[in-house]
Amino acid sequence: MIKFFRRIRQQLVTENKFGKYLLYALGEIVLVVIGILIALGVSNWNQEKKEHRMGDDLLVRIHRDLVKDTINFKRIITHNDSLREDLKGLLVGLYDGIDTMNEVQNMSKTWDQMLDQAFSPNDNTYQSMLSSGTLGLIRNPELKEEILALYSEYDQTRTLLESIGEWMIGIASNMDSQTDFIKFGSTVSDIYTTQEMFNENDFAFLNKKDSREFKLFVRAMSSVAFYQKVNNGYRLELIKKCEKVLNSIDQELTK
Repeated sequence: MIKFFRRIRQQLVTENKFGKYLLYALGEIVLVVIGILIALGVSNWNQEKKEHRMGDDLLVRIHRDLVKDTINFKRIITHNDSLREDLKGLLVGLYDGIDTMNEVQNMSKTWDQMLDQAFSPNDNTYQSMLSSGTLGLIRNPELKEEILALYSEYDQTRTLLESIGEWMIGIASNMDSQTDFIKFGSTVSDIYTTQEMFNENDFAFLNKKDSREFKLFVRAMSSVAFYQKVNNGYRLELIKKCEKVLNSIDQELTK
């Protein structure tokens, strides 16, 4: 094809048909421009198609993270409700009176579970999108705003729960420093190897309802109960918002 056009061009020059040659040259330029435009159009189409796939992939990953979060939030709420019932039983037993070291050790097992309340959602995909600047690949502006709002809610919840958690740990630490309750924990009790080190006197404060130590213990239990209630409340709200965003992503991916 190139040889064909070159032969025509040479023939026009040889025959001194300069006007026709100019028209022919102009035609060649137009063809080249059209070819470039077509190539750019195809390149842009391919790029848009690639970005479309990448945007959908990000939505699928966020969808997967939010499904995991809703499952995890529900699990923690159920766990906290169960621990709250254990706490009620613990306080009933406490006010009925503690008779054996075994009772206190069981109370310590319940207590240890109550302090593990970290807020750790699956936000790796979102954080990666922020750091890489790929958030713009989500084409639907309303959906993008929903996702931004949800993860902003995550950040606020994390900050609030960390603040309340520090308050709770402060009360628990004060109770530990003012009483011998810590000695009954499974990770500690084995180091006390004689009757002198570890005996009924270590939990005597639990039977003295007017003592400062008893009131500190009850206050520590109350702080945990407060934190559990607040924790569950935040997670319930986040479940609703996660489900709303999940529904929006489903609609976007099925378009």
